[in-house]
Amino acid sequence: MALEGLDLSGQAATLAAFTRSRLTRVNLSGSRLSRLDLTEARLEACDLANAAWPKAHLGRTRLEGCRMVGLDLSGALIRNTVFEACNGSFAHFRGATFKAVRFQGCNLNGCSFQEADLRGAVFQDCELGEAQLSFARMEGTDFRGSGLTGIRVRIEDLKGAIVEPAQAAYLAGLMGLKVMF
Repeated sequence: MALEGLDLSGQAATLAAFTRSRLTRVNLSGSRLSRLDLTEARLEACDLANAAWPKAHLGRTRLEGCRMVGLDLSGALIRNTVFEACNGSFAHFRGATFKAVRFQGCNLNGCSFQEADLRGAVFQDCELGEAQLSFARMEGTDFRGSGLTGIRVRIEDLKGAIVEPAQAAYLAGLMGLKVMF
């Protein structure tokens, strides 16, 4: 199914599904889609601002250039999905599970990954300033090349995360260490 240029803002539904679908410039802002299923879907330049999709399932999905400001995907299961060049500032991923997920060139400033399972997720060239990562599971999460300034995280939550040297020095500063060269 291909949808282009539709205005579905503010719509509400339970158990909605877009399977094997392509959505281009579709406005889903403010939508309330509980248990949404996006499987083998592609969303391009869609407006998802302030949408609430609790307990959604995203599988083999790609989101490109989407406006995700304030999007709520709390408790979602997100697998084999790519977020590319999306503005996800202040998005909520609290308690979400990420499996084989990649964020590329995304603005994730101020978003919440609190209590999320991010094991193995990749953040490539993303901005995570002021992001909330407390109580997240991050073994194998790759942050190399991304901005982490001001992240809110407990040191024990970072166990097993992959960072580059400059990021390690910044994170050491959060622990109160002084890194001297």
